[in-house]
Amino acid sequence: MKKTGKILIALACVIALVASLGGGALAYTDEEIDAKFAELQRAQDAVEIQNVMSWHVMYHCYGEHRAEMENIWVQEPENRATASFGQNQGFYVGYGSIWDAYMTGHDQSWLKSAKRYCENNGIDVSDWTDEQILEVYGGVGQLLLHVTTTSIIEVAKDGKTAKAFWYSPGMIMETGQSAGAIWEAYGADFVKEEGGWKLWHLHMFTDFGGGFFVSLGGGSGEPTVVNAQEEWKGEEGNQFVKSGSLELDTEAGIDDSTRHEYLSSPQYTQFSSHRLRSEMEIFLPEAYDTWSFDDGNYGPTAAEYESLGIDLNAWYAAQ
Repeated sequence: MKKTGKILIALACVIALVASLGGGALAYTDEEIDAKFAELQRAQDAVEIQNVMSWHVMYHCYGEHRAEMENIWVQEPENRATASFGQNQGFYVGYGSIWDAYMTGHDQSWLKSAKRYCENNGIDVSDWTDEQILEVYGGVGQLLLHVTTTSIIEVAKDGKTAKAFWYSPGMIMETGQSAGAIWEAYGADFVKEEGGWKLWHLHMFTDFGGGFFVSLGGGSGEPTVVNAQEEWKGEEGNQFVKSGSLELDTEAGIDDSTRHEYLSSPQYTQFSSHRLRSEMEIFLPEAYDTWSFDDGNYGPTAAEYESLGIDLNAWYAAQ
């Protein structure tokens, strides 16, 4: 049993003992005991949610996106169908779409960087498979570190969902190529499944970023200067490549029904230092009783889900 769980049980026993004394000023009613226990449970939930987000940071840092998707993202069908991964430009909706972009797309990017690293350092991998190159050189010379700070975590009073916010200063580097600093906020919604708290909606609100060349050794590539405003435009005029253009990893057994086209709208086309409080309409979590897609969340709006043909009533019915 986890240490926090033991602490909760011990505290609950103390409360029950005090209540059993009765009659005195320290006595509690059954309702008060239940309320105290629920408060303690939400405190434990907040710690576990922070750990889930910290695992996201470390999985991303080490390029273990497959493990992240399998271990800390939602797995129950109704949650997978409504899962989302958002950036300034919009959302990937559905577990399959997130898998394509975040797992498969990431491996493609790292494979390209690994081949460039080998070429720059005179390493002959011409007779290697892509899988072998990734196994040995994937992530070599890479740094993807997005630390999380200033956590604000609100667990619903019914204990089924949670909303959380972090600010995240980060660094993105590639040996002998480029380095960049990025400043962004993470808004995330979590849902409790059989295996504990899982990441459900993740939205990365990028405030600003810039590239610069730093000689880190180990490579002979020409320096690449990254212009932040151009970098965030994506492939198609402020839109990333749609998820359907990426190849599905069939071994993962991802259900096609959880794959949707990339949602985009004009509100994600702006890049400015004031976007966090205006264009993006970012909010900080506040106490709430139970989940509603119509309230402030970090995933798509109810109308955006409806535009994809996703029946939110199915999610409510599963709760």
